[in-house]
Amino acid sequence: MYRNKILTVGLLSASLALAVHAAGNPVTPGVLTTRTALAPGGRALTLPSQAAPAAIAATYLRQHGHSDTTVASLKLRSDSRHDDRRHLRMTQEVGGLMVYDTYVKATINRRGELLGMIENLAPVPAGGGVTRAAVGEATALAAAFRELKIAGAVPQVVTRRGNTTSFAKARGFYAAPTVTRVALPMPDGTLSTGFLVETWRLSGNLLHETVVDGNGRVIEVVKRTNTDSYNVFTVDPTATPQAIVAGPGGWLFGGTHRSIDIAGNNAHAYLDAVNDSVPDAGGTSVADGNFLTAFDTGIQPSAGENPNVAVQNLFYLNNVIHDRLYLAGFDEAAGNFQEDNFGLGGRGSDSVNAEAQDGGGTDNANFATPRDGNNPRMQMYLWSSPLPDHEVLINAPAELAGTSYAARRAAFGGSLDATGLTDDVVLVNDGTGTTTDACEPIANAADVADKVALIDRGTCTFVIKVKNAQNAGAVGVIMVNNQGNNPIVMGGTDATITIPAVMIGQSNGGILKAATGVNATLRLLDPAPIMQDSALDSDIVWHEYGHGLTWRMIGHMSGPLSGAIGEGMSDVLAIIINDDDVVAEYSFADPGGIRSAPYANYSRTYGDIVGAEVHFDGEVYGAIGWRLWKNFQGAGVSKDDTLAFIVDGMNYTQAYPSFENMRDGILAATAGSGHECLVWDAFADYGVGVGARGKAKSSALGVSVIVTESFALPAGCTAIP
Repeated sequence: MYRNKILTVGLLSASLALAVHAAGNPVTPGVLTTRTALAPGGRALTLPSQAAPAAIAATYLRQHGHSDTTVASLKLRSDSRHDDRRHLRMTQEVGGLMVYDTYVKATINRRGELLGMIENLAPVPAGGGVTRAAVGEATALAAAFRELKIAGAVPQVVTRRGNTTSFAKARGFYAAPTVTRVALPMPDGTLSTGFLVETWRLSGNLLHETVVDGNGRVIEVVKRTNTDSYNVFTVDPTATPQAIVAGPGGWLFGGTHRSIDIAGNNAHAYLDAVNDSVPDAGGTSVADGNFLTAFDTGIQPSAGENPNVAVQNLFYLNNVIHDRLYLAGFDEAAGNFQEDNFGLGGRGSDSVNAEAQDGGGTDNANFATPRDGNNPRMQMYLWSSPLPDHEVLINAPAELAGTSYAARRAAFGGSLDATGLTDDVVLVNDGTGTTTDACEPIANAADVADKVALIDRGTCTFVIKVKNAQNAGAVGVIMVNNQGNNPIVMGGTDATITIPAVMIGQSNGGILKAATGVNATLRLLDPAPIMQDSALDSDIVWHEYGHGLTWRMIGHMSGPLSGAIGEGMSDVLAIIINDDDVVAEYSFADPGGIRSAPYANYSRTYGDIVGAEVHFDGEVYGAIGWRLWKNFQGAGVSKDDTLAFIVDGMNYTQAYPSFENMRDGILAATAGSGHECLVWDAFADYGVGVGARGKAKSSALGVSVIVTESFALPAGCTAIP
C-alpha cells in the first residue's frame, strides 16, 4: 500500500515537446521509426484550422520531416467521430502496393486542432518507384511452407484479385492460403516488392503471416494465434512514450475480450470504477488480441477511451512482472499467480485480479494476498492532480467577498461538486490551550453546529480533527496548513466521517482567522485538474505485486518490522527494474516521488526505526536495496540476476522477518558467487552489519521496535566507496 508523504506542491509548467519513441521495423531493423505525439497539458499540437482533417494531418507530417512524396502516399482508411473528435487512420500505398506495416493515426477536434499523432511512415523516394520482385507468389508461398514446416506441395492458384493471389485450400488448412504483393521498406531508403503470405491451419488454429522479400527470402513470421499486443507505458507517461509492444504468447486467453476486461493465465485486468470488484460494463470487443488504444493526455483518465489504456497497461505490466519474477524464481512451486500451473507444482486458479481505476478511493493502491490457490486482488486508484482541485470562495465579509482560495480535498469524508457547500465559517476552540487544532472534543460546539469549522493543522491526525468537528455538528471543515501556502491532500481513512473537508494555505488561513462574519462556499473546480492513473505507473504496479511476492515466498509480513520490510522490498523491485532511486513520481506528480527522500544517499539507518509507520520505516530497506543494486550493477550483475539473488534469498528467510533475516537470506542465495561482500556492504552501510539486531516488542502500550544497529563488516570484506 502507498501512503502520501507531506510536501508542498507548486504549479507545474507544461511543455509542447513531442514524445518520441524509436522502434526498429521487424522487416528491416532500424529502417522505420514509430513516433508518438500527444497533446501535453490539454494543449493541442497545432493551431485551429478549417482545413479538412486529412489535410491537417498531412500538413503536420510535412512540418515534422516527411517529404511531399511520402505524404502523398497516404491513403485514408477510416474517419470516425467520437464526441467532438475525429479519429483518422491512414496507410501508405506506393505504385499500387500497400507499404508493409506502416500507418498513421491522428485525432483532430472540432476546432481543427491536432490532438494526437502516431505514425511510422516509410520515406518514399522521389518518383515513388518500387523495385520489382525476382520471384512470384508461388515461390513466396513455398518459402513460407518451408519456414513453418508445412508438409506437402504448394497448391494450385485459384484466383487473382488485385494484389492478392489465393491458392487452393489443401487438407489440414482452415482457410485457403493467400499471397499479397506489398512494398517493403529497405535499409537504403528504397522500396522493394515483397509478399505477405497468410496460412491458417486447422491443427492448433495456427494463423501465420510470413513476410517474404522479392528474392524469396523469409524475413519475418508473425504468429497471429494467441499472440497479443498492447499500447503501453512501460515505465510511466513521464519517463517513456506510449508504444506498441507485442505479447510473447501465452498471456491472453483465446476468444473475444473487451477493451476494459482482459483475461489470461497470469492476470485478469479490468475496470472497476463502479467499485463492486467485478468488471464494469462497456468497452469495445477485441477479437484479435490487439489492445491499442492511445492515451489522451488532454482529458481525465476516466474519460473518453482512457479507461481502455488503464486496463491494457495494467494487464501488460502484470504479465511482464509475472514473467520477470518467474525467471527470478517466483514460479509455480513457489506459489506464484497463475490459473493453470501446468503440473509444475503449487496450486493454480490464482491469477491476479487487477482492478484499474478502482472506485474505492484515490491516491493509493493495494494488494491483498490470500494463500496459494486463491486469487489475489490488486486495486489501482486514480491519484489527485498536483494542482489544487477545489476552492474556498469567500462571500462575506464585504472586504473579502469574491476572493478565492486554492484548496485540496481530504482523501476521506464527503465529496463536493461544482455547486459546493455554502455556510458560515467558525474557528474551533477545543479548550486545551492549543485551542484551534481540534485534537480534543470541540468546546465551542454550539457555535460550530451547522457551520463550517475552521481548524489549524498540527498535533494530531486529520481524521481526528475532522471527526471531532463532525461530532460537534459541523457541516464541513476548512483546514489551515501550518507548513506553507500550498494545500495538500489530507490522508487518512474513517468510513464514519461524512462531512467534506478541504485544506487551504497558511497565509489564506490567517486571513480567515482574523476576519469576522465569514461566509464561504467550498466547491470543486470545474473543470477539475487532470488526475494521474496509477495503472500507468510501473513503480506502483511493481510495488503492489511485490507484496504478493513476499507474502507467498516468505510468509507473514505483518508487524512493524516485517511490514516495513514488505513496503521497502516492494520499492526495491521497482527501483531495480527502472534503475531509478525515486518511486512513483508520476502518480504522485512530484519529481521527488512519494517517499521522504530519494534512495541514493538516504540519510536514515536501521537505528532510526521505531515502529511508528511501516512506509516510513520501510524506506530504510528501500535504501539498502538501492545500494545493493548499485553494488551488483558495478560488479556487472544484471537486473535479472540481481532479482534472482533477492528472490532466491526469500527461500532462506523466515516469516515475520527482521532486516538481518533478509540480509542473511540474500547472503545464502549469493553464497559461492563471489558477491557476498557486496551484500554485506549494502546492509552494513545502513546499520544492518555484523551483530545488528531488530525485534518487535509487545507491551500494554502496543508494539514497539528495539534495534541494535551495527555498521561492522565481517573479516575479509571492505566498504565500497
